[in-house]
Amino acid sequence: MSEAEEKGNEAGRGRVEKRGRYQLEIKIPETYPFNPPKVRFITKIWHPNISSVTGAICLDILKDQWAAAMTLRTVLLSLQALLAAAEPDDPQDAVVANQYKQNPEMFKQTARLWAHVYAGAPVSSPEYTKKIENLCAMGFDRNAVIVALSSKSWDVETATELLLSN
Repeated sequence: MSEAEEKGNEAGRGRVEKRGRYQLEIKIPETYPFNPPKVRFITKIWHPNISSVTGAICLDILKDQWAAAMTLRTVLLSLQALLAAAEPDDPQDAVVANQYKQNPEMFKQTARLWAHVYAGAPVSSPEYTKKIENLCAMGFDRNAVIVALSSKSWDVETATELLLSN
């Protein structure tokens, strides 16, 4: 028997990620339930414990704290709790975690924008949307613009430098 693969949708219930729809990839190994499933976000998300690039999740029960008595329900409930209460001191994405700790308001606005763009949540910050549109009008790829602005604290000049260096 090969690894079972499943894709599921989870509506974000976290404070910032609310009202978006997030798609997960769940791979169940042949050794399940003795080994944890492999879970990652397919939908891009701005969260300290989830890679903004790969969707990899930093969650202890998906690694060394897994127990055979745990179920997929346990995984999803733990993921829901992680979305509601980030752990920036144990990050998967250091850039996001730094923004979360250094500038919580900017983190919230960035997360809301990502939720809007990638997960279909309602429109968030018109100021950030305008910055994205201005850089896209210069011919840059929309996803690259969003990543550059997000990682450069929404500073258009340094984001433009990053885009030009790639």
